[in-house]
Amino acid sequence: MRAVRRKSGHAISEFAAALIVLVTFVFAPLINVGIVPIRYLMAQGVLTELCHRVVLSERRSEAISLFTNELWSKSVLQKCGVEVSNAKIGLTVLGKDNSKLSIVGAEPIPSEWLPGGSMEASVFSLEISVDCAIAPLFQTSPGLPGFTSPVVMKLKASSPWENFGIDPVSQEYFVNE
Repeated sequence: MRAVRRKSGHAISEFAAALIVLVTFVFAPLINVGIVPIRYLMAQGVLTELCHRVVLSERRSEAISLFTNELWSKSVLQKCGVEVSNAKIGLTVLGKDNSKLSIVGAEPIPSEWLPGGSMEASVFSLEISVDCAIAPLFQTSPGLPGFTSPVVMKLKASSPWENFGIDPVSQEYFVNE
């Protein structure tokens, strides 16, 4: 007597191929794209923490020195797949009449913008900006940014300068030293 072949289970051999296609062309790209926003949030958090730590310095020159010699944040971001370049630090001063003065690096603040000056400056904000290349989980050479190659973006963080004291030795504001 000859055994009759049953039809149940005939699609099981096609299931493996369909599963491979599903994982390769649907799940892997979704995971790859899903990593970029997570890395972006990590980079923004590290930059915000760095800005807050730098602004707690007594003098602005110390803040700039701390920022330029800072290695922890770059190494953490590099381990997370974020390449940092073109790091800049500056100070933005807002006057009472909504006028704005931007100072890059260690450039001194004009005396009319200091506390008690003619511009009646009320807000001093230290700003940090960096260019970041945020990589997806899997990369290939001819890449589509965000899917198979890094996304390049400029990140910024700012924190208010809080030390408006005067140095007893030099009689200069700490924010201007």
